[in-house]
Amino acid sequence: RKNQEKSIARLSRVEMVLSGINSAIVRLHDRQELFDEACRIAVEYGDFGMAWIGLLDHDTMEVTPVAYKGTGQQFLGKIRLSARGDLPEDEGTTGQALRSKKPAFCNNLEASPQIGIGREEAIRRGCYSVIALPLLMEDTVAGVFVLYAKEPEFFDEEELRLLTELAGDISFALDYIQKREKVDYLAFYDVLTGLPNRNLFADRLSQHIGSDAHGDQLVAVAILDIERL
Repeated sequence: RKNQEKSIARLSRVEMVLSGINSAIVRLHDRQELFDEACRIAVEYGDFGMAWIGLLDHDTMEVTPVAYKGTGQQFLGKIRLSARGDLPEDEGTTGQALRSKKPAFCNNLEASPQIGIGREEAIRRGCYSVIALPLLMEDTVAGVFVLYAKEPEFFDEEELRLLTELAGDISFALDYIQKREKVDYLAFYDVLTGLPNRNLFADRLSQHIGSDAHGDQLVAVAILDIERL
């Protein structure tokens, strides 16, 4: 009965995290704000010891942490993260998740020395289970969401199902944000040259006219017709 109660409590915490992050996805349309809020919700609602999000550089195959919440802010500075697969630091759950495009977890860090060089740092901070959730954009790995639980044997089938759903929701949000940024860019810049277009010129001109309308300065506009541009 006690084990069942603990399992229900863990599941409830994960459901709160899922609900909280989905609410954040609806109201936040900035990538960094979403990352920061997701980590905060995981720690404060889900009572995870640590939560961080990293983005993958496909040229170097290294992971750069961009958001963090939990004990020991300097934790990520002590470990190197990679998805290459031929280095010792690649053998952790983060590298496994990035290469397989599937969640990778360990329910007993103390008994799993092969997990990677971040294991001892996590245990030192009171974390004994970890899961790495890959974040995908159009079936390409963009980054990873890593959660450290204070209890061993934290992640079971139900938690895994909910957290996989959570990673999918964040991935969907990232894809939406990227497409929105592209639309915003194309509205003001030429797709071929990358130069500002007529819309951006009109927008900046109206700003200058509006700001100087009640001031002492004059605004002059010179239009050049460049032949054979």
